[in-house]
Formats: sequence, C-alpha cells, structure tokens
Amino acid sequence: MSSDLFISAEEAAAMLGVSVQTLYTYVSRKQIRSQKAPGTRQRRYWRPDIDRVARGASVTPSLAHFGISHDSDITLVTSDGPFYRGQSAISLAQTQSIEDIAALLWKVDRKSAFRSADAHAPPELAELSAVLRNASSIDKAIALLPFIEQANPLAYDLSHAGMCRTGAEVMRWYAAILTDRDTISDAPLHEQVAHFVGGGDEVADLVRRLMVLAADHGFGAGSYAVRAVASTGVSPYRSVLAGLAIVMGRRTSFGRLEGIRRLLSDIAESRDPHAAILRHLQMGEKAPGFESPEPYAAGDPRAEALLASVTAVFGDHPLLVKTTQAMDMVRERMGLHPGFALINALLARLIGLPDGKVLYILGRCAGWVAHSIEQYEAGMVTPPTANYRGSLPEPG
Repeated sequence: MSSDLFISAEEAAAMLGVSVQTLYTYVSRKQIRSQKAPGTRQRRYWRPDIDRVARGASVTPSLAHFGISHDSDITLVTSDGPFYRGQSAISLAQTQSIEDIAALLWKVDRKSAFRSADAHAPPELAELSAVLRNASSIDKAIALLPFIEQANPLAYDLSHAGMCRTGAEVMRWYAAILTDRDTISDAPLHEQVAHFVGGGDEVADLVRRLMVLAADHGFGAGSYAVRAVASTGVSPYRSVLAGLAIVMGRRTSFGRLEGIRRLLSDIAESRDPHAAILRHLQMGEKAPGFESPEPYAAGDPRAEALLASVTAVFGDHPLLVKTTQAMDMVRERMGLHPGFALINALLARLIGLPDGKVLYILGRCAGWVAHSIEQYEAGMVTPPTANYRGSLPEPG
C-alpha cells in the first residue's frame, strides 16, 4: 500500500486551504476518513477523500457516476402531472393513442415507426409460450423477448430510425404476450387489449387513457436501469428487459401490486369497505396503493384523471362504489390519496383482465424506449467508480 494514500492533518488542511481545526469539522460533515497511525496518537487522512473534497465533488454520487446521462428532454414531472416533451400527459390522454405518444417521445413520425407488422417470430415461440402459459405477462416477456430479438436482424440497427422501429415491435410483442398470442398485429394497441377482455369501445378508450398516462414518469428505477443498459449499446429489446426486471421490485409502486389486488379482493367481498381497510391497518400494514409522495402531496393527477374516466364508465359497479368509499375514508382519516398503481389495478379488475396480466407495462414501454434512444445517442458516459465506504488498509 503506497504510503502517500494517507497524509497528515497538516498536509490535508493545506490541500483543502483550511485550518487543521476546520479539517476536523470536515471529517464529520464531508465524510473524510482517517485512521490512527500505528505506534502514535496521531491520525492519518485518506488522500482520495481529501482530493474529492478539494475538487468540490459531492459525497453522493451523481447520475453520471452510474453511467447515465442526467440530461433529458423527455418528461418533466410536476404537481400537475407529467409533461411529455412539454405537453401535459393529462391532456394528451383525452385524445391521443399510445402510438401517438410513443412517436412524440421518440421524436419520430408515427407511420415510419409503426409500420405494417412483420412478425419475425422465432420458430420455437409457440413451444416456449406453452411452457410459460401460467407465468405473468412480465415474466413471460422477460423469457421470450431475447428469442424474439434474435429472430429479427433489424433489431440490431441502432440508428434513430432503427431503434424507433424496434421500439414499435417491442410494444406489439408485449401486447401479444399480454393477450396470449404468438403473432403481432398492427391493430391499435388499446383495441387489441379491449378485444382480449371482450370489451367494447368504452373499455378500449379506458385502456388507451391508462397507457398514455403510464408512458413515462421521468427517472424512476426502471428508467435508471434502462438507461444504464442502453449506454452499452444494446437494442431496445434488451433495454426494456432491464426495465421489466426492475419494475416489480417490492420497493416500487407497481411492485406492490399483489398487496393492492388483495385489498381490492377484500373490498369486493366485504359488506363494509371501511372494515376491509381497517383489517389491513390492524395487521400493521399500510393501506396498499395509497400514497402521497412528492410532488403529489395533494394526489397524483394521473390517478385522479383515470379514476374520473373509470367512474364515467363503471359508475354503478359494486366494486367501484365500495372502492370509492374506501378511498374517501383513507383520504379523510389518513391524509393519503389513491396512487396510480391502485387505479390501474382497479381498472384491470373492472374490465376483467386476469391477474398476472400487467397492462400498464404496455404504455411504459414507450417511455423506456425513449430513454433507451436518448441515452444511446448521448454516448458512453465515463464508467463509474465505487464510493468505497468500508475499512481502509492500515497506514504504511
């Protein structure tokens, strides 16, 4: 171990341009590490920490430290909801399709990206699908997308136009997986889902609105993963795989879907929806699906907009009536608002989408592909270096 990696207090203070007394303050405030020098009462200071503070680097790693560009013009998240390239997602959901939103996020003409569907299906797809017939749509997609990618040589075209075409194909394949098909279709994605559940135009419209509102939400955990993978130069198939792997983590909003589904089942089966909520609270659980994180302390506008549309269609449905009563109680007594994941799960149940079929992913793929394109075009970011916080070697 080179001895110059540890320096004296006087040397450290000189490098920082402060007094030794100020150095002692820095040790706690700026996380400068030190160790007692063998055989003495003096301490030696870890030079890399001194260098870091001297150049004004943050103790907390920035996004760039994770191989991710932190510059983005895709989505701005505000208390009024997300804005896709400057346009309100809440307003866009009134009229636009998820294909329109994908084209907006990808900065491409919709017709050039969503061309006539060309299957490029691997020969073993039907056999693999049969093996995975009981898997969730996310797990099934994680298993099948690499084989689908390999069947299409154009997937490796990482030009802007090529990544947009591949992005459209990824979305169509997830729609096929979601609706238990082994071929893709160029029919509007919301209509494919509505047909699968036997719904009409009103159900198709609700699915369309959900997907538009779900398309992107800035730099969430899934977007971090997508961008980190995209920076290495993989196709949108592989980038989306990263998002799929992350999004159902138990610390994410949608990773708590199982708890939300249980709550909705309890509400549906209970004569008193208030009692269903109280049972969860009495077991020490938080009310699943209720949250008020920043910037949504007053409620998530996406959830509010989607709930209003759901109510217009299913207003007298017993589950919706009971769930609305439960939401009112939680809002009044706990100051918490229904999150977007809760309204997603509620809509899925109302339209008859089977458990394990995760609909919002079909919308979120549009945002993941946008992040994939933006990150790849930003170039490779300087590889990260670990901010090691473990035990240091003994001073030499």
